[in-house]
Amino acid sequence: MARGEVRRTDSMNADLDSSGTFYSIDVRSDYGLFSLDHGRIYMVINERLDKTLSLINGLASTGKEILCISRMHPDLLRERYPLQDIKGVWLSETGSSPRLSPDHLENVVEEITDFVSSRKNAAAVLDGLEYISLFTDFRTLNIFLEELNDAVMASRAILLIPVDPRLFDPCQLARLRRFAEILR
Repeated sequence: MARGEVRRTDSMNADLDSSGTFYSIDVRSDYGLFSLDHGRIYMVINERLDKTLSLINGLASTGKEILCISRMHPDLLRERYPLQDIKGVWLSETGSSPRLSPDHLENVVEEITDFVSSRKNAAAVLDGLEYISLFTDFRTLNIFLEELNDAVMASRAILLIPVDPRLFDPCQLARLRRFAEILR
């Protein structure tokens, strides 16, 4: 399989199959082949954003519609992926639109929920969990992830959240993992 190619034996939408299970897709990235289930959150454990960017490229290359809420400015995202149709939203306290403030988590949840629930073939990326944690307590962060998990499961989407493990203590990281599968 070529880089960015997804292997599936069914149509590309994320509907349930006849047995009532969620479909999986295999996404090839620069870091290997990853099998991703629809309706799941994946924490991409990496000190840099490289692995997540490679997965975004792999997902976008397969026809997934992608929302990327990131600390990376949307113009820079478009420069890196000029041929991909990725909706970029800047996670920032200040700046131009499209922008979401890290201290208004309800707006982040709404943006992701609206995007994934209105598309059959959606994936989202939330880059900046560490940044968000500067503006909220850990309990609120857990509630936020619980709401995102519900939205992702209900819409059968895929949500990638890059996390630098050095920025959370082991207990916090273990709690965050309750909401997500881990990609290393």
